[in-house]
Amino acid sequence: MLLKQIVIMENTNQSSENKTNVEVEPSLTSELKMPINPNMDEANKTAANVFNTQGEKAFLKHIFTDQETGRQMSYAEMRYRYG
Repeated sequence: MLLKQIVIMENTNQSSENKTNVEVEPSLTSELKMPINPNMDEANKTAANVFNTQGEKAFLKHIFTDQETGRQMSYAEMRYRYG
């Protein structure tokens, strides 16, 4: 079981862009691996692979970044893409 808390804060003091800051409480996730199911879509497989090979911080950066443009995504956009 993965035990962690992700705190999402929208910073509205930035110009026209919404910036999302992600803070993760310390946990034992460095020892955990995310399973990769053959039925997963490619975006989720890639994200799981980032978690498994580069760790939690890289995973969070990956899922909040549009892979085509490099633009930082909002929490809602991330959930739409990754479920």
